[in-house]
Amino acid sequence: MRRTAWLILLALSISVFLPVMAMAEETEKKKEFNDYIVVIQRKPYLRKGRVELTPMFHGSFNDSLAQQLSVGASINYHIAEWIYAGVTGGWQDWRFMSRDATGFTGTYEQVIDATDAIPEVSVIDAFVGGVVGFVPLYGKLALFNSSIVHWDLSVGIGGGAIHTRANGLTGGGVLTVGERFFLLDWLSLTGEVRGYFYPEELNQSSGLFTQWQAGVGVSFWLPTSFEYESD
Repeated sequence: MRRTAWLILLALSISVFLPVMAMAEETEKKKEFNDYIVVIQRKPYLRKGRVELTPMFHGSFNDSLAQQLSVGASINYHIAEWIYAGVTGGWQDWRFMSRDATGFTGTYEQVIDATDAIPEVSVIDAFVGGVVGFVPLYGKLALFNSSIVHWDLSVGIGGGAIHTRANGLTGGGVLTVGERFFLLDWLSLTGEVRGYFYPEELNQSSGLFTQWQAGVGVSFWLPTSFEYESD
């Protein structure tokens, strides 16, 4: 009888102890799971209602006879997370600095030496205008399996005033494709390709000319912080 009572007590102990152990193990697994995976995660940055100030350096790359360095900036106001409007401009006439800073390349000089003729080249001195842009893509990437960097892709189109060396002030359009890499709430790195489209009349040719540039810059966001709002 006493032996039966001990067996019943042992069975009851096991029936209580095993579920408790299983619950403890499941809780520990959930804790480890939650430490590494978040099902719904907010973006660490917001664009809506913020001003983006971006000083940039560009270099032209589509003309072997004239390659120019541009220093400029863009100021954009983000109306929503996916759309913005702003102004952009650049200065690229460095003739006052030295003869080598005219924008013409060594190939340009070689053509003159070989043909005794001056080739016609369209050169931009400056641009300022307005842009409306969209942000169709954004995502994140892992660096060295330790850091997460968030990025987005933007496309902008606009127009403004272009000053060319041959004809002076004229109108033109601009197309921009840029990518931002967010480092802090108020700071991001920006890479951009932009194209200028403008009418030009030279001695032997006229029509629509283009200049393509690649550039890099740093974006400063104002206000420097933001808060998520619940509807």
